[in-house]
Amino acid sequence: MSAAELHLKAQKFEKRVSRRNLREYVAGAIVIPLLGFGIWLYPSILMRTGHVLLIAGTLFVLWALHTRGAARTVPAGLEFCSSLEFHRKELQRQRDLLRGIWWWYLLPLVPGWFVLKLGILEGELREPNASAHVGAIVIKFGVFMVITALFLVGIWWLNQRGANKLQRQIDALDALEKES
Repeated sequence: MSAAELHLKAQKFEKRVSRRNLREYVAGAIVIPLLGFGIWLYPSILMRTGHVLLIAGTLFVLWALHTRGAARTVPAGLEFCSSLEFHRKELQRQRDLLRGIWWWYLLPLVPGWFVLKLGILEGELREPNASAHVGAIVIKFGVFMVITALFLVGIWWLNQRGANKLQRQIDALDALEKES
């Protein structure tokens, strides 16, 4: 692999990271106003608090992505060894970001989801004849929590697969460096 090929590979990775981040920023720009609207829409203090916590969690996720996961521009004119080292460090940085997804991406959203669902549960329990359906209401809450947990685990698993793919690329760069 030549220095030019390595530089091109690093640029493609930079673009892929930039597109991923842009998708997250756009999603945040859509979700935050919708959650803000929910603060005024719902009368329950628990539901409002859940929306506030989700906004705070989303802002934290976007901040963490911006500070820890931003794409770094490949410097022009690097020699092969310098390009290799730059690309390896970028792969490692993104791998580590994906491996830590629980702490900066998933966990900040959990309190908001939980409090919001508690608000929904509270509203359902205040409905007329709710006492006749308490078991069904509680089961529905439990099912929602299990589905949410499975969803979070699924997101974690997909990101671990991504981190493992990046590790294989790092290993290939290490092997390339040993050959040269």
